[in-house]
Amino acid sequence: MINSFFKSTSLQTLFRKSQFTIFAITLLICTSTFVSISIFTVESYAKQNLLLISRTVSERIQPALVFSDKYAISQIINEFTLQHSVRSIQVYDAQGNEIAKSLKTVEHYSYIQNFFDHIFLKDAIKLNVQHQGQHVGNVVLYGSSNEILMFIFKIFVGLAFGMLFMIFALWWSVNLTYRHIMHSFSPLIQIAQLLKSQKAYNLRFPQNDIKEFQELNTVFNQLLDEIQSWHTHLQNENHELSYQVQHDHLTQLPNRNYFFQVLCNLFEDSKQRNNLALLFIDNNNFKAINDQYGHLVGDEVLKEMSNRLKNNIRQNDFVARLAGDEFAIILQSVAKIEHLISIAENLIKCCEEPLIYKGQSISFSFSLGIALSKHATTPEDLISQADQAMYKAKSLQHHWFIYHS
Repeated sequence: MINSFFKSTSLQTLFRKSQFTIFAITLLICTSTFVSISIFTVESYAKQNLLLISRTVSERIQPALVFSDKYAISQIINEFTLQHSVRSIQVYDAQGNEIAKSLKTVEHYSYIQNFFDHIFLKDAIKLNVQHQGQHVGNVVLYGSSNEILMFIFKIFVGLAFGMLFMIFALWWSVNLTYRHIMHSFSPLIQIAQLLKSQKAYNLRFPQNDIKEFQELNTVFNQLLDEIQSWHTHLQNENHELSYQVQHDHLTQLPNRNYFFQVLCNLFEDSKQRNNLALLFIDNNNFKAINDQYGHLVGDEVLKEMSNRLKNNIRQNDFVARLAGDEFAIILQSVAKIEHLISIAENLIKCCEEPLIYKGQSISFSFSLGIALSKHATTPEDLISQADQAMYKAKSLQHHWFIYHS
């Protein structure tokens, strides 16, 4: 039953159910207590009032009983039956003979009133009528519950109006409380949606004037601090790993995979593929340097080569180390062959100065093969043409060669 009460419901509906349940229980208890006390009080009052009426009747009919004036007695008891909450009055003489009787005709609520008469005023009030110490007769009086019935009716009418007012006040209170809670809760929903859709871990839940929500905000903010810290840490690690995957650890230049990825992307761009040039570079005497000076010096030569290549190309050009002593450069927006020749000669010239390493002068040089994208149909064709041009350049005195079909 409890599960069905809370299952699949909104906060507003939950408030209304709980508040109206409390209201119904409170109203039932208060109504039952109030009605019970009121009926008991009215019953006591009615019985005392009937006792007083019976005494008054006995005093009024005493002279008539003495003189056996049945007409006067009937008038008196009819008057009391009509004016007071009395359903019947019977008068008996000293011998117990009935000499007068008055009944009240019940026109409205007869069944209910008869029921109440039976419950509250079942027993009659009997009084002896005496004159100068002698017994002259009896008065038997049955009370009527019409006043009790009217009192209970008024109570229920008043309770009905009070209940309607309380329902309206409760409805207003529940809606006001719900709006206040939703106003305090809406920032939580908005920020949670931003966190879900945009991964905005830098956002924080604002201050809340509801204590329980503020405690929840504090816990969530602490959790977001942890998430943001881990997110930043993971981003840094991913960036570092991505850099390591895409770059050569010795020269810090892009590696073969990264180079091929960039070349393919440029080749897929129709605006750039026809204005590209690819340069393949290979050291002319790298094996001799390794044999003469060792691999550590060979590594220093490779790093010096990479630095000189980076420093002698344009800002938007791309240089990479492919393997060993092989390098490649992608030149973008190549307008004229003369520009290619100028770049090639400048690159060849940059290695004329020897490398000074630990007091040793180490000379090195490289050959450079050039291929134009307009002569290639695929990136693989362009790489093959540049490789062929590079091997051709090794046999030339100026060490550079432009591939042509």
